[in-house]
Amino acid sequence: MNIFYFVIGVVIVLVTIYDMIYTILSPRGSALLADRISRWFWRFALKVSGKNGRNKLLEYIGPLILLGVVLTWIIILWLGNTLIVYSDPQALWSSQDSAYVTGFYNKLYFAAYVLSSMGNGDYTPASDWWLFFTGFISYTGVVFISLGISFLIPVVEGITLKRKLSMQIHNLGETPERIISNYNSNNFEQLSSALSDLEAPLLKVAQSHLAYPVIHYFHSVNINESLPVQLATLDETLSILLYQVEEDNFEDRLSMERTYKSLTYYLSTLASAFIHPGDDEPEHPNTDYLQDLKKSDQAIDDSANRKLAARRKLLLAYLQNDGWEWDVIEKKEKVTIKERI
Repeated sequence: MNIFYFVIGVVIVLVTIYDMIYTILSPRGSALLADRISRWFWRFALKVSGKNGRNKLLEYIGPLILLGVVLTWIIILWLGNTLIVYSDPQALWSSQDSAYVTGFYNKLYFAAYVLSSMGNGDYTPASDWWLFFTGFISYTGVVFISLGISFLIPVVEGITLKRKLSMQIHNLGETPERIISNYNSNNFEQLSSALSDLEAPLLKVAQSHLAYPVIHYFHSVNINESLPVQLATLDETLSILLYQVEEDNFEDRLSMERTYKSLTYYLSTLASAFIHPGDDEPEHPNTDYLQDLKKSDQAIDDSANRKLAARRKLLLAYLQNDGWEWDVIEKKEKVTIKERI
């Protein structure tokens, strides 16, 4: 027996099984293989697309990454088991040739047959140990290939929820200015009600992204369905309201704060996709349209400004990782609150 091939094969199989179990069953993100494949593939695609969120190429990358991860698991599991069998020249017997099977490709063929539970092909295990191992390969093949395919189901559900949430936010208004103008009447009472309806979906999407970071790579060229664009728009809206508008102008400020905290939780999941704030902060919005609702600049303390700056830097990094820039949320169609009421 060739110990080197045997050890390498065992290590490959164990690492792949761990990667699959952690990625599919852990609520805290992807393991090494799935994570590296996803990030490298996305960064390459983003570079090829010219970091243009409207490039249709990016719409195909998410499905390709998902299928690529599952196929990589299956192929590596297949290779690892092949190396284990290949380590022993007398592991398999060919009744047709009345000789031991020694060729690498013959054993690759055998491992594929067993992993897929199609049988042994033309070869049979030559000892009790290899008979036992053949049964083990067959069992793990059924379990882990099925597990890999079942991985697709919660990811697809998360993608559907992600697009639904994007449309819900878009329906509030296309820009922070438009949202504030749409809901300014009755001390933002209707906005508070609409935000309350967003809390549960926000937390659910955050959990989906945390458990399955591959969801981050499902891109939409339609801004209305783009979660990074819509979340950045909503977050900027709430930042303006909570930081720059006097508290007595709100009927229910608490609901805004709850939604803001839900957004904060979602932003905390971005680290699972290795999205971190950069050095650049987006340009501060012109909020002259707030008129007499606005706080004085002296009323906003330095600590709050620093927290807001860090948050906006993270949002910018999130947008850029999806192929967008900050100006996409400032599709300015100038209106004033007086014109809306």
